Amino acid sequence: MERIILDKLHWDLYIATPVDFVNIFHAMVLSSHPHLPEVPQKKPSLQAEFWTKQVQHCMACHQLSQFKGSTLALATITLELERLTPDWFSVFTDLLKKAQVGVHLNFSSFD
Repeated sequence: MERIILDKLHWDLYIATPVDFVNIFHAMVLSSHPHLPEVPQKKPSLQAEFWTKQVQHCMACHQLSQFKGSTLALATITLELERLTPDWFSVFTDLLKKAQVGVHLNFSSFD
C-alpha cells in the first residue's frame, strides 16, 4: 500500500545523498592513491568519517542546498585534499576523470 502511494506521488526513495557521494569518492581516491591520507595518525576510515561530517555541515546550511550532492562532496574532498597533500590537484583531476565529471572553469570571474 505504501508503495502505491509513493508511486502515485512520484517519490523516489533511492536518491543518492551527498554522504553517499563522499563514500564513493573516498573509495575512488584511495583506490588510485593509497598513500593518502599522508597524516600517519589518520586511518582511511577516520578520514572518510571526517569528510562525512564536513559534508553534513554543508547540508545543514540552507544556502548550499541549491547545489547537487555530488558537487558538495567534491568541494569538501577538494578542500581537504588541498590541506593534506601538496599534489592535491593531480589527485583531484584523477578523481574527476574516474567520476566522469566535466569541469569548465571560467577564470575571467576570478579577475
